[in-house]
Amino acid sequence: MNIEHRLQCINEQKRAYIQGTIEFVNDEWIFFDEEDEEASLLEEMTEGNIEIFRHGHWMCGQLQKDGMVDIGIEVFPLQSGEHVRFRKRLPYAYQQWLESLSDKTFFHFVQWLNELGFSLYDCLYCYNGLLFKKYSGVNFIIYDNTEFISNVQHYYERGDTYKDRFEITFNTGKRFICAHIG
Repeated sequence: MNIEHRLQCINEQKRAYIQGTIEFVNDEWIFFDEEDEEASLLEEMTEGNIEIFRHGHWMCGQLQKDGMVDIGIEVFPLQSGEHVRFRKRLPYAYQQWLESLSDKTFFHFVQWLNELGFSLYDCLYCYNGLLFKKYSGVNFIIYDNTEFISNVQHYYERGDTYKDRFEITFNTGKRFICAHIG
């Protein structure tokens, strides 16, 4: 199962979106990030996918070049002041690492990570040795959920069977271990 399908199968992850408002300025749509108050061109924030908050819920659509949004059943124009959001992009090495996990291990890891207060989208950095065709080793993933920082060490072996062991260490010194073989 690819990462997009897996993400659809799990509970909504905290901090999965970049949210803000849009304004039409000098013939261009500008996105104002509500978290860091940065302004960016709207077209630079998305590869086309956009969610707009209208009528009390988020509507998913595809941003068109002319400031129109196609939601499948209707096409409508953007409006200045609207709230929009985009799913955060996962770093390439991290996304490839997530895809390298078996389905069972992936879902178990996500549940464990969520129980510890982290989201898949809290990843700041990922070293993925599997990208270098290393069949055993350790991957390092650093997460920040704005309250805690953690380092996950993923010990892995690939061959006839997949062996995965995860250790997480918080900036407070607390450590947890999770193992999965198969």
